[in-house]
Amino acid sequence: MRIIPILLVLGVTIGCVRTSRNPATGRIDVDVESPTKTGEDWRGEVKGIGAMMQLSGTAKAEVSNGVTAASMSLTGARAGGRHPWHIHLGRCGSGGPIVGDPGAYPPLIIGDNGSGAASARLQLQLDEAKEYYVNVHASMSEMENIVACGQIDD
Repeated sequence: MRIIPILLVLGVTIGCVRTSRNPATGRIDVDVESPTKTGEDWRGEVKGIGAMMQLSGTAKAEVSNGVTAASMSLTGARAGGRHPWHIHLGRCGSGGPIVGDPGAYPPLIIGDNGSGAASARLQLQLDEAKEYYVNVHASMSEMENIVACGQIDD
């Protein structure tokens, strides 16, 4: 009698495992997810850099059917600030290229409480075999000044 529940759990678990290999590093990515789930979820914590250590936030990307819905929230910023943000290929500090159309990312607009959020819709799909990060810039006129960064992972 106990064998049936064990086989059922095993069957569901096997249906939930997806793997991919990074061709550059040889690393294997293993995801355990619902067998009915479509797409991929990416998440990461964003932390302030240097004089902006008080900044923190969360970055998310939900990939489905070739489209990535990205979102970013930030706290600890100066009220009224406008901070451009982008997903980049690579690791924080690597200077990797922006993923997708840079114009698709509206700036984070900071409210009176020091928090802001923004969302972007990208006509592409993040690749599980690659690494991605999110940069937050000081302002539109100071794009070279990165104030926060964080890796996102699936």
